[in-house]
Amino acid sequence: MMCKASYILSNKPCLPKILKRSSALFINGPKATDNFVYVTPHIDFPERIKQKDVLKSELRKRQSKINLDKLENLWFVYEELKSRKTELDKKKVEVSMELGNLLKEGSTGDSVEKLKIQVALLKENIKKLKVPLWSAEEMAIVESLKLSNSIHPLTPDGGRNILFEYSSRPSNNKNHLKIGKDYNLINFTKNENYYLLGDAAVFELGANFYFSKILKQKNFIQFSNPDFTKSLVIEGCGTDHTNPDSTFILHHNEDTEGNSDNRLHLTGAGSLYSFFAYHTKNVLYNKVLPLKYFTIGRQYVPSPIEESSLLHASQSSVVEMFIATKSSTELYEVFDQVINITRDLYTQLGYHFRLSLVPANELNMWESLRLAIEMYSSSHKGYVEVGNISLSGDFISKRLMFTYTEEKQTKFPHILSGTILNVPKFLACVLEQNNDFVVPELFRVEQWSMKPK
Repeated sequence: MMCKASYILSNKPCLPKILKRSSALFINGPKATDNFVYVTPHIDFPERIKQKDVLKSELRKRQSKINLDKLENLWFVYEELKSRKTELDKKKVEVSMELGNLLKEGSTGDSVEKLKIQVALLKENIKKLKVPLWSAEEMAIVESLKLSNSIHPLTPDGGRNILFEYSSRPSNNKNHLKIGKDYNLINFTKNENYYLLGDAAVFELGANFYFSKILKQKNFIQFSNPDFTKSLVIEGCGTDHTNPDSTFILHHNEDTEGNSDNRLHLTGAGSLYSFFAYHTKNVLYNKVLPLKYFTIGRQYVPSPIEESSLLHASQSSVVEMFIATKSSTELYEVFDQVINITRDLYTQLGYHFRLSLVPANELNMWESLRLAIEMYSSSHKGYVEVGNISLSGDFISKRLMFTYTEEKQTKFPHILSGTILNVPKFLACVLEQNNDFVVPELFRVEQWSMKPK
């Protein structure tokens, strides 16, 4: 069956099969003549491998499948070939200078001919070395880009570390979709297609206004982001840009290249990808840091789960946060402030929730630490994340060359980001609370305002 639309947005089987896992972020050698190189990522593998035991321990904690010994061997081969080319280039320059001096002096004879032959041989050897060097470079760097972020000392090795808990969890067997249907609050067709009606729609808008007002009072600046993001930004943020279960990939019917690395992805304005779409290859003055941004918008995430639920919705209205600081010390200070803001935001609403630190094996590869904002779902029979706050340090900044200058030095900002509120998941848990559903006082229309009070 052929897809009729000119552009296809789906995570379903009509997508062309991606045959080869390549990199949209790193392009070298002959590929650079066919593709514009937007970014050259900063690779810190040589520094990280100096603490190999620490790196191995972190990979074990994450339950990562990366073969560190294989990666180290690839990097060794790449460095050896690069060193050989450097030596040949240096030798060619020396011989060429010697030959040039002789020619300036008008010298002839065997000495000149020998030098000419030597230069020709050096050029030939350098030319022959380029292809294996490019191949080794691509293999080593692409594999190193799969290496996950360092783990923050506060990240638990196993199990969640609960930092704060408000009120007691509900004790019932309510299902939010049944409640939504009975009270005409939700028209739910499937995870990709649903509508909020009546008080549920008021709840969504009111939640956004409430979070917006408080964040503005805390000196956050509201930001406007694009809904679409390029493949290189997706990969730069640590996500496989070829995986249709990770992002919605736009495909053109006339695009016959199944391994193209220059696609657009529908991520929504409320995503980390969209913030980095703006900040990629961006250079800041140090005096503007820290940056404290938030945005209200849609977030689109494919849902491979067949179970119908707002907890698995593919499109969500969210409040997304993005903070950039100069150092890890400053980042953790801001993280502490954000925890307090988040705790106060949710406590004022009166619903049961908890804040917990996620164990290493549940982190995304770009995260070093994640705080989960959790509420209990009786239909899910467990806690679900209605929001999160993540520390990634300078991991993504290095990959996408987001920098700032200080004392004539180029440095990488440290990043805190997160979906501080996912409205569909939040609404689902609220509908399943013990009490009957009413729009909270803080979400009601008379409270709506575009300006902080």
